[in-house]
Amino acid sequence: MEVPKRFCLQRMSGGSLRSIDLPLLDVTFPRVDTFPDGRILLASPRCSWRAQHDYDLNGIIFDPGTGRSRRMLLGDGIDSMQIDRLGRIWVSYIDEGIFGNFGWGTPGPPPVGSSGLACFSASGEKLWEFPGSTGYDITDCYALNVSGSEAAIFFYTDFPICRISGDYRLSFWKTDLQGCHAFALSETEALFSGQYKEPPDLAHIGRLVAGELTETRRIRLLMPDGTSRPGGRLQGRGRHLYHFDAENVCCVSLD
Repeated sequence: MEVPKRFCLQRMSGGSLRSIDLPLLDVTFPRVDTFPDGRILLASPRCSWRAQHDYDLNGIIFDPGTGRSRRMLLGDGIDSMQIDRLGRIWVSYIDEGIFGNFGWGTPGPPPVGSSGLACFSASGEKLWEFPGSTGYDITDCYALNVSGSEAAIFFYTDFPICRISGDYRLSFWKTDLQGCHAFALSETEALFSGQYKEPPDLAHIGRLVAGELTETRRIRLLMPDGTSRPGGRLQGRGRHLYHFDAENVCCVSLD
């Protein structure tokens, strides 16, 4: 933003609500998560490359204890950003972040997110990125789910599930689903949001068996009062799928 604005982060834990006032920030539509030590990371989805030493640093780490903040480059075209229990930053990218826009790729350097998924240290160092030798290419990462020291993704074009272990070993499951933007994942099951053009209360659940998501069936997502889930935002973390709207925060979990 041309004119920085003030943000307030509200964090609910164990039934208590804490409000944290953030400094003046110029980030638009930021993704937000917290480090294990309480620091806060905000990432703007877009950033421009203008010249070799002139580009946007779209990641901001804020320490509520000291009031200090610093910036880092996380790349353009961010779809989702989540932090694991080791303090590593996992970032997934849309097609523009993979193939380049806003100066990245042409005429600038290769996009930071050219692999579709990257893992950064808290200092901004890229620790790992999705390899090109898996038989799968990420052209648009639709969903990211980080839990413990592991991450999982669901991506276009083939829409498999890929789980990345804490030491970056990959496991894949084929699916018959397309276009889902959030999912919960346990050791034996996966719960996905609706596919392309499906209503917001529709979801899909299946079992993870021998490299495939099997026994997939459709279910409805209901609010606590029994009504159908309205529009809003869904986000998966581990075996939990969270719903956010203007009035509610709800959670459904896999066993």
